Amino acid sequence: MRILLLIISFTLGLLALDTTEPNIKHFIYKMHNRYGFSTTYLKNVLRGAKFNDYALSRYDGRVRNATDYSWRRYKSKILIPESVELGKDFMRKYSYWLDLASKRYGVDKEIITAFIRIESKFGLYGSEFRVIDVLSTLAFNPNRKQRFFKKELEKLFIMARKAHVDITKLRGSFAGAMGYVQQMPSIYLRYAVDLDKDGIKNPNSMPDAIGSIAKFLHKNGWRNSRVTIKRAKVTNSRYLNLRSSYKSRYSLNTLKKYGVYPHGRWYGSSAYFIRLYNGKGYDVYLGDKNYRIITFYNPSKQYALSVALYAKLLKR
Repeated sequence: MRILLLIISFTLGLLALDTTEPNIKHFIYKMHNRYGFSTTYLKNVLRGAKFNDYALSRYDGRVRNATDYSWRRYKSKILIPESVELGKDFMRKYSYWLDLASKRYGVDKEIITAFIRIESKFGLYGSEFRVIDVLSTLAFNPNRKQRFFKKELEKLFIMARKAHVDITKLRGSFAGAMGYVQQMPSIYLRYAVDLDKDGIKNPNSMPDAIGSIAKFLHKNGWRNSRVTIKRAKVTNSRYLNLRSSYKSRYSLNTLKKYGVYPHGRWYGSSAYFIRLYNGKGYDVYLGDKNYRIITFYNPSKQYALSVALYAKLLKR
């Protein structure tokens, strides 16, 4: 019973941040001196931040494999007719904004739509938690990405000031990613767009989300004329010996030595090698620079291939 009371007491003690704790005091000092924030404002916001144990559990080792990121899951949830119909409905509903962003940034509306489908299922999820609670918890409690989250907490304060929004009202995921395209504060500061011209770059505005992902792709070198991915054919089992990460790139000559060939003509002398287990065997694709650009947003070959294939399905 005494142990249980101690656990309950410890948990309750973490419900709000102690701004006299040295690590937090240093953060406040830095934000005040480097960026000019009022210490009173910082203390009030951080005192009001609540400990989010669920978010911390995803990064401190207590929860493993909580989300299935397998290729089989991506295929069964995203690359199916019902999901594609959702995308087509979305494109009809937001055709004006998709056309505007596509013309401004030179990015196909199908690829923009694919990002929004995979990131939030067109807004169905991705706003479960207050961002200030998540990022303050992850910034000031030990976990495998604590330094990253402390930087993102800094960016969150800067972002809220620039966007003229109440920092306590911003909502996002268990990682602190916000809005329809799940932007971390650092990504927001670099790529946010006020596409609907209401004076606010709002991650929870669908037009702004459409503009932001189009700007991200444009700034990173996206070209509609370039092949993104192409299915590969294999002539023997040696392809299993090739390393396949999201950034594994080989010359075509090397790929041929391992029995891997592009279906149809391939422009260029090299390609990213994508091999993913589908539950029974392997799906094998080749990617070009556009594929690699998708991985800048999420460094996962399952994610990037899903975005590329979903966009293709929308064009049919």
